Amino acid sequence: MVTARHVEARAAWDVTLDGVSLTSTIAPRLISLRLSERRGEEADELEIVVHDHDGQFAPPPQGSILRVSLGWLQGTGVTPGLVDKGGFIVDELSWEGPPDRVSVRARSADFKNSFRTRINQVWKDTTLGAIVAAIAGRHGLVPRCHAELADRSVSAAEQGNKSDMQFLRDLARRYDATSTVKAGALIFVPIGATTTATGAALPTGQISRSDCSRYSWKRCARDKGQDGAEAQYHDTKAGKRETVSTGGTNKKRLKRVYASKADADAASKAEHQRLQRASASLDLDLSLGNPLLIPGMHVTVSDFKPHVDAAKWLIASADHQMDGRGLSTRLQLEVLA
Repeated sequence: MVTARHVEARAAWDVTLDGVSLTSTIAPRLISLRLSERRGEEADELEIVVHDHDGQFAPPPQGSILRVSLGWLQGTGVTPGLVDKGGFIVDELSWEGPPDRVSVRARSADFKNSFRTRINQVWKDTTLGAIVAAIAGRHGLVPRCHAELADRSVSAAEQGNKSDMQFLRDLARRYDATSTVKAGALIFVPIGATTTATGAALPTGQISRSDCSRYSWKRCARDKGQDGAEAQYHDTKAGKRETVSTGGTNKKRLKRVYASKADADAASKAEHQRLQRASASLDLDLSLGNPLLIPGMHVTVSDFKPHVDAAKWLIASADHQMDGRGLSTRLQLEVLA
């Protein structure tokens, strides 16, 4: 009888600067490498902490771009190979001691400075797809608005002294979507979508209780017990305000008055979906990290409590860390309605 041989897991990572690997220089000094991935417009963050006992460590200069890959060389229960996690602009360096250590912090390189420039613009009688295309065009990006949202009409949206980043963040909230920049593309997709902006199916993660070194589930009372949402709009033909609503009987009223019934309906549905996702959370620490797990991915879990296993989950954030214990991953999950 032949039994499967258990192979010890060996984590791996690579950091490059201008195409040149820094891994062999950093590795003997590495204390920790942490990558925090967030959903939507929040920039991903990279932090590398190294020993500098001899004062000889030369950190990458501020403004330089580091590319990072994480993964496994081999091992039972892991997927071998490195996962490219993208580029990061070095924006903060610090030194402290004793013992002497240097910290290098960097943010996702996809967010351009032009995104933070405030402008004034009024968008009228257009679509989400057209807005995404116009904003992408002025920043030299490829527009990728999800098919579910591209044809959604926008009666009026005012970009009053707001940066394109802030305006897209507000617009995404109205439609319960996320807006981000990845690999030269401006991406606008619904939260919880099962396909990418290009139509490709998103993979689903599977996590069992045995994969976790720690787990924490929490059910939260909805804000003031609210189980629905309502929004007002100005009916130009009737000359008065009207209300649309979604969900249960104890509704949260949105403060803004929208330009059309369609805009108000989208906003009320988006708020209702946010209230539902906030009703329960699940935090998981994976003993063997998995850099393939990213924010926005659907996850099924098993061997926890029956009500936890039965729920549908969505990754809200993922923190991957490489240190003396190897590669680990911490996930924050939201429940899907």
